[in-house]
Amino acid sequence: MIARFDLTAIDKLREALPRFTHKPLPHLSYLKPDQIEEYWLDEIAQELTNECSTAFASYAGDRVNGFVLYGDSPWDTKVVGEPVAVIKYFVGTSEDDAGVLDRLLDEILPHAANRGVHLVTCKVQPLQIAAIHALERHGFLLMDTLLDFFFDYSRTPFDKISPPQRLDGLDVRLATPEDLPELLTLTETAFAKHFGRYNADPKMPAGTGTKVYQEWVRSSFAGAADWILVAQVNNRIAGYSAWKKASSLEMKHSFDIARCTLAAINPEFFGRGLYTTLTFEGMRIAQEFANHLDGPAHVSHYPVHRAMLKLGWKLAGVRHSFHKWLND
Repeated sequence: MIARFDLTAIDKLREALPRFTHKPLPHLSYLKPDQIEEYWLDEIAQELTNECSTAFASYAGDRVNGFVLYGDSPWDTKVVGEPVAVIKYFVGTSEDDAGVLDRLLDEILPHAANRGVHLVTCKVQPLQIAAIHALERHGFLLMDTLLDFFFDYSRTPFDKISPPQRLDGLDVRLATPEDLPELLTLTETAFAKHFGRYNADPKMPAGTGTKVYQEWVRSSFAGAADWILVAQVNNRIAGYSAWKKASSLEMKHSFDIARCTLAAINPEFFGRGLYTTLTFEGMRIAQEFANHLDGPAHVSHYPVHRAMLKLGWKLAGVRHSFHKWLND
C-alpha cells in the first residue's frame, strides 16, 4: 500500500530507517549509524513542516518498506525560469523490491505535475541500483556525476601538509561585498565551458548553467557561505572559493564538519596552482571550526581531483544526477 506520509507516522519511519538499504551521507564514514539516522529523521520532520514538501510511504502490513520525499526548489526555479522540484529521498528496504520504488514514483510524478512542476531532479548513489533503474523506467535521464571528497584533520594534521608553491604576486584574502561584481564576471568566464547537469540537459534554456553558478555566488555573499576567499594576482582577482560551517541541524547531531561549496578560477590562470592555494588557505581557516571537511567536484574536473588528493583529501563518495521533464 502506498499512502501520503506526514508527521503522525514519524515513529513508523523511525523503525524503518535502519532497514533502508541506502542512507544519506555515506562519504562521512566517521559518523555512527545512529547519528545519521537521527539526523535523517530530524531533517525529514523539518521538511514535512514545509507546505512545499510532500512525502509518500510504502507499507507492507504496518511496516514502512519504501519512502520518497520531494519538495519545490525555489532557487532552481528562479534560475531555470520554470517550476523545479527535487526528490530528496528515494529509498526502500530491499534491493529486490523494484515494484515498491516504481509505485512510489507513480505517486509523486502525477502529484508534482498536478502542482505545476515542470522539472523533477534527483541525486542517487551509484549502488542504489534499484532506484536508478526505477528512475530510468519512469523517464529520468542521467545528467552528470559528482564526486565527494573528504578530509580528516585527526588523520592528517594541517601542519603536516606541505604548503603549495605560491604564484608570484599572489595574495589570498577574504572577499568583501565590493568584490561581488568582479566575481560574477569571473564566474561567467570560468564556467563558460563547464559541462554540469544544467549544461547536459538539452531542455535547459541557453546559458542556464552560467546563471546557476552566478546565483550561487550571490547566495554565498547573502549568507549561504560563512567565508569566501579570493585569490588576487597583481591586484587582479583570478579565483575564489566559498566555505560553510556545519548547519544548526548538523551541529545538533555532532557532525563536526565544514564544507568547500564552490570554487572557480579564471581560465587565464589554469594550471598555476591557484585552486590548490585557495583550498589550502580555506583549510587553514576551517580547522578552527571542524575536524572534518567535505567538498564536491564534477567527475571531469581532473585538476580539482589532483589538487584535493595532493592536499590529503580522499575520494569518499559519488552521486549521479537525474532529470525528468514532466511537460514533454
